[in-house]
Amino acid sequence: MGVPLLLMLLSSPLLEAVFDCAPHETTAFIRSPRTRLAGTPVVVSTAGHDLTCAQYCRNNIEPTTGAQRVCASFNFDGRETCYFFDDAAAPAGTAQLAGNPSANNFYYEKTCLPGVSAHEACTYRSFSFEKTRNTTLEGFVRKSLQVGSHEQCLSACLKETEFVCRSVNFNYDSYLCEMSTEDRRSKPTHLRRTTENVDYFDNNCLTRQNRCGSSGGNLVFVKTTNFEIHFYDHTQSVEAQESFCLQKCLDSLNTFCRSVEFSPTEKNCIVSDEDTFSRADQQGQVQAKDYYEPICVAADLSSSTCRQQAAFERFIGSSIEGEVIASAQGVTISDCISLCFQNLNCKSINYDRTASTCYIYAVGRADANMKANPSTDYYEFNCESQFGGMALCTNEGIRFIVNTKEPYTGAIYAAERFSTCSQVVENAKQISITFPPPTVSTDCGTVIRDGKMEALVVVSLDGVLPHQVTTEWDRFYRVSCDVSMDKMVKEGSVVVTTLYEAGTAGTQVLDVATPPPVTAQLTFLNQLEEPLEKASIGDPLILSVTSEQAGPHNMMVTECVATRVGGFGDSAPFTLIENGCPRYPALVGPIEQDFEKNRLKSDVRAFRLDGSYDVQIMCTIMFCAGPNGCPVSNCLDSGTNELFSSHGRRKRSTSLVDGDSQETLSAVIRVLAEGEDISDLSSLSHSNHSLSSLSDDLVCMSEAWFISSIVSLSLLCLLLSSLIVVWGLHSMSSVPKHLPQ
Repeated sequence: MGVPLLLMLLSSPLLEAVFDCAPHETTAFIRSPRTRLAGTPVVVSTAGHDLTCAQYCRNNIEPTTGAQRVCASFNFDGRETCYFFDDAAAPAGTAQLAGNPSANNFYYEKTCLPGVSAHEACTYRSFSFEKTRNTTLEGFVRKSLQVGSHEQCLSACLKETEFVCRSVNFNYDSYLCEMSTEDRRSKPTHLRRTTENVDYFDNNCLTRQNRCGSSGGNLVFVKTTNFEIHFYDHTQSVEAQESFCLQKCLDSLNTFCRSVEFSPTEKNCIVSDEDTFSRADQQGQVQAKDYYEPICVAADLSSSTCRQQAAFERFIGSSIEGEVIASAQGVTISDCISLCFQNLNCKSINYDRTASTCYIYAVGRADANMKANPSTDYYEFNCESQFGGMALCTNEGIRFIVNTKEPYTGAIYAAERFSTCSQVVENAKQISITFPPPTVSTDCGTVIRDGKMEALVVVSLDGVLPHQVTTEWDRFYRVSCDVSMDKMVKEGSVVVTTLYEAGTAGTQVLDVATPPPVTAQLTFLNQLEEPLEKASIGDPLILSVTSEQAGPHNMMVTECVATRVGGFGDSAPFTLIENGCPRYPALVGPIEQDFEKNRLKSDVRAFRLDGSYDVQIMCTIMFCAGPNGCPVSNCLDSGTNELFSSHGRRKRSTSLVDGDSQETLSAVIRVLAEGEDISDLSSLSHSNHSLSSLSDDLVCMSEAWFISSIVSLSLLCLLLSSLIVVWGLHSMSSVPKHLPQ
């Protein structure tokens, strides 16, 4: 394009109006793979990668000179070269897309998304959505709405809060916007070509936290040795080892990481938004480079050896021979891997790509024969799982089954329903419980939501009694079944959900007691010494006891008991500290004297009591007057049989020594499980447990106050004695000198 024509385009208000966004809009890009814009570009630049090209085009800057230049779209060759255009494909512009482009072509079109922020539109990435023309995803529409444009449809997807919008179907004739909880990778068999004027859009703004769905899930890596995606090198870095490279994928912000390539010899790490699904025709063998794909699985990884290494190794076009111990049809490889995690005997997988069928085996390559099979991939399991759960959808409800490798003693119960829906076992390798539909019984707290029956299950693994004390070592499962399925027994969905939100309902500051005047406080703090507002089960907290008059030398904790406030079923108190010693040192540490902050403190792991949102902690505090202060308690750790010191004290069978006092402090902490409805809090019976009713007045005597009190009392007694003597002398002087005869 000549310079005069270029100047004319720069001065054209029409183009600026079309490709410049309004103040209430955010400039973003829609990418179309295997597509390129026809015509002559105004600028060709080897900018490095598409992220850099997108920044130049977004800001209408020419890469070579830095001058202002109108940019409406660009082509990218998948490696380093971008071709900038001042026009876009119809209907947004007047240009046309080229026919039959090569596979490694990408077309990026500038768009204006109304009502969303730059962060919501993930402008830190090169594109916000990926479009597939004349295509629709069927069967998983969560919400449909009428909009005025496809930009409004995409904005609605990014703004959706009720669920994770993973993809969108948009009809240009009816302006119908359909948002889905699935996408073309999670449900590839439901993607359909159509003759209607409908396009399919993948949401590229998902994060590490929600990419596996709002209900949870975990990412594991599948490794393919000596393999790569050809001709697509994205963000690169040098990493010392494999795990660092995989972590780079998990932490990637600028790229929606769908694959990783790592060279063990050159230490080169490539993070890409392409994978074997999108680049099926551009993959193959290569020496000295390994390929990894992150896979979403609904499995419990907390009790396995899977962390940041590859959970599976894939052998393309191969299968293992042996006895099948489990199978599933019409599933994705993600579903198949989840099934392997839930079966403790799983050592390997055959996955038939053409039939979408999964086969589970109890043997690996070392114990079975391998053979070539073009339609099948073989997966070797590299992790050891100790704990697996699965759900069966039956006519009676959801049957949840837990298998363990080692004999298990504990309990499995419905969250918030331990008293009415629990199963306790001893030395068992399998434990099961059935959760009936809410129309049959409400004992297990099942609910029907969006066509599925769901239950929240807790498996007690911490060894803490009573079992309904919920700690970080327990496992939490959200299980569901499709209520519309037929009468056959089918496998339901099991999602591990171990993160629980917690917050305080406000710690109680006790009223000033009389006599003498005392101010004291029992509080929970985080590790930054800040008042606790939010926490997760297992988070390290600080239990702090402070007083205006008594220091740590004159205080000790004799007992702390946690009780449930409100809720359902029977409430069993849980003793944290008894006779001055913590009962579970891993949960509540010894009481320490903190002279720097003038307090007693204990390190506590956040926990909850099943059946209620609120936990009340009541501690009995002893205050010791005199120069010796409070004695230390010698406690025995039942796990190690070792003695440790705690600044508590054993209960006395006799009355307190003169000058000592003993009272209680209280605090309430609120623990909310992820997914619980905050509005349900109003149903809790707080009326009999209000914070104002928790104040058992504290009597506190510090050593200095005690001594000053004794001195004051002695002076008062001396004064009274003097008055008595004076009064006696006066009385004697008033008696007559001569007694009557």
